[in-house]
Amino acid sequence: MHVAVLGPTGFGGSHVCAELLAKGHQVTGISRSPEKLGTHDRYKPVPVDLQEASIAQLVEAFKSIEVIVNAYNPPAGPNLYSTTTESFLETVRKIILAVKASTPSPYLVAIGGTGSLGLGPAHPYQTVADSRELWVAYRRAVADSEAATAHMEARIGAGNPLAFRDAELPRRPHRPCYEGQPRTFRWSLSSRPSARYRPGPPRTGAYEVVRDLDPPWPRQPSATRDATSDNAYDGRLLGISAADLALAIADEVETQGKVGWHWTAVADLAEEDAPMMPAFATIGFGELCQGQLG
Repeated sequence: MHVAVLGPTGFGGSHVCAELLAKGHQVTGISRSPEKLGTHDRYKPVPVDLQEASIAQLVEAFKSIEVIVNAYNPPAGPNLYSTTTESFLETVRKIILAVKASTPSPYLVAIGGTGSLGLGPAHPYQTVADSRELWVAYRRAVADSEAATAHMEARIGAGNPLAFRDAELPRRPHRPCYEGQPRTFRWSLSSRPSARYRPGPPRTGAYEVVRDLDPPWPRQPSATRDATSDNAYDGRLLGISAADLALAIADEVETQGKVGWHWTAVADLAEEDAPMMPAFATIGFGELCQGQLG
């Protein structure tokens, strides 16, 4: 298949590109500098500034594309949840309108954050983003994780307040980022799981899909949980490696069995939470850099 990946050099997007290439697909990378991913005989870099591009320019970039994987994220930094939010929503709006305007319209598989997942019957009408208790547990899991710290340093640099436990909790506005009815085009939204979304461990090839909800917490907390904590989420956040999430995305590209779904994928992660893999995958000269992919 001919698949476009928006944000091919980012954390998630680079692993998706590598997985799609490993499966034999033709991949077009669309971003400001897509050539940074590397070279491959089935990889075509198309430089487009997604934030600045018009809808017409995006429609042109989407020509002959069967599936679009939107792994675009705004540049990380201390203002990620404030001044950056509006430009991010506008960029996503343009991408969706360009998908709808393309002929034929490609299947859009978007990768989102965990905040939009529901909390389940015990907390009806609430999402992860509405739960301060969960966000506190998330911040603690990030701050206490050697693997998460290494990932954040690779992505945004050491010392950024986003990486620290006491950083301000995000307060994102809830607004529609599309126009018209959501089923007027073929889409699927895969929300990353909670705090334990990591570069490693290496690809296991196994994952579980959960629809609409943040996956149920394990019955027993992890061995690293602080026994004195009264936070129900401490030590119980599920996760997945970047390589296994990329596999779940690539599988959906091929099967297209989750059209109209909001879903997430989770997998077993080692209890030993240490850096195992580089944060970003690369490709090179017709072969995948397996040492970086797992």
